[in-house]
Amino acid sequence: MVLKRIYGIGKSAGNTLWLESKGEVITPTFQDYITIKITHPNDSAFKNLKVGQVFKRGEKIVLEGDDGKATGYHFHISVGRGKMVGTGYIKNSLGSWVINTTKGGIKPEDAFYIDQNFTTIKNTKGLIFQTLNDNNGLKYIKESLNVRMGPGTSYKIRNTLPGGTKISVLEEKGSWSKIGDDEWVASNYLTKDIPSKIYPTKKTSASYLNVRLKPKGTILTMKAPLPKNTTVAIMSENSGWTKINEGRYVSSAYLI
Repeated sequence: MVLKRIYGIGKSAGNTLWLESKGEVITPTFQDYITIKITHPNDSAFKNLKVGQVFKRGEKIVLEGDDGKATGYHFHISVGRGKMVGTGYIKNSLGSWVINTTKGGIKPEDAFYIDQNFTTIKNTKGLIFQTLNDNNGLKYIKESLNVRMGPGTSYKIRNTLPGGTKISVLEEKGSWSKIGDDEWVASNYLTKDIPSKIYPTKKTSASYLNVRLKPKGTILTMKAPLPKNTTVAIMSENSGWTKINEGRYVSSAYLI
């Protein structure tokens, strides 16, 4: 990661630094750039740091501090998806200053894996993290794959998911894997190997959601419309439209 900004040295405000990944990284829920904001190191911890400095995994950066009227030595860490925007801060609707990135702040459990050889969690506070060596039923689709209403080729095709889609296997029946309610895929097209490009998924929220050839384009009838709670891949999002496969687009407003 590269050090993008240092703020607060010698001021009453809490010392803060921003780190941005040098490229897209694989997280439990997406593949993208990540920005991390760290607050409360003391002035002395910043003496050997400079903007543009690059840190590798496992490399020490700063020590815990109590700068900025903190109640004790600790870090306050925030994470955002995408690259840092402007000063790295933005005031939210509650009047609090939060991390500012191209795709907004995200939950830590959506951004981080836990390396059990490096990190010990003392109190989860109800958060559930995935570990690097825990599959948790996670698999990836090898190539564009039909999703059927039941475990067999006699069942109706509900949707297609592109290669690289990240899914969770909920149940296995013979050579079929369940990935959602009334959603089954052929198990031999799934792999645990992490692909070069990963697509997260969302669910449809409309009773029946139209699928189009392109944004605002022709409404498709093949494997469409999509019933409520259909799993779709998020290949890209732009101007209110989401690409869910090649030549298949849906309105982003109806995805959750």
